[in-house]
Amino acid sequence: MFRTLITISVCCIAIAGCKESGNETKPAATSSSTTSEVTIPSSSFMSTRPENVKDLVEIKKTAKTGDDVVFLARVGGKVKTFMDSQAIFIAADPGLVSCELMGEEDHCTIPEDYCCEDSQKMKAGLATIQFVDQQGRPLKTSAMNAGGLEPLKFVVINGTVRDRNDDGLFIVDANSIWVGGKPNRSDMRAGSMSAGL
Repeated sequence: MFRTLITISVCCIAIAGCKESGNETKPAATSSSTTSEVTIPSSSFMSTRPENVKDLVEIKKTAKTGDDVVFLARVGGKVKTFMDSQAIFIAADPGLVSCELMGEEDHCTIPEDYCCEDSQKMKAGLATIQFVDQQGRPLKTSAMNAGGLEPLKFVVINGTVRDRNDDGLFIVDANSIWVGGKPNRSDMRAGSMSAGL
């Protein structure tokens, strides 16, 4: 029960959006520090991208708790994308527009935020991804930089739906993740098919 409350609170924070943060100058939390010797196994990451993968928003429409899912997303969606002491991060549907793809180069001080996106689209297009131990508890380490994970990169998530509801909650236990590159203003899908910066 305690584990579920923690993961639900993380997802609820993600759904709220940065409009409620009230401080665009606050730096993004990108710490890779850990609270223990726990690490995310290298076997949790795929070197080859799965083919014919649907976007997160399409999978989220019909996926039920316990379903195995595979979807394309991007790391980001909130000011604080990664938790510092648990292997949990936020992923956003690739159709959502992150702040670094909007306006001028300095449009937002936190590029992985989606503070200018429509709140209903955010509700439909966010997921909480977690790496868990054999008891189903999030690993006690940050997922930042593990397997190349970092804000704004495309990812293909292969996992199992831990929990979901009609208010936007969508928690997935990751089995394996492919990490791609990043988009740019001229091509919002750049980086979605191959690894890179």
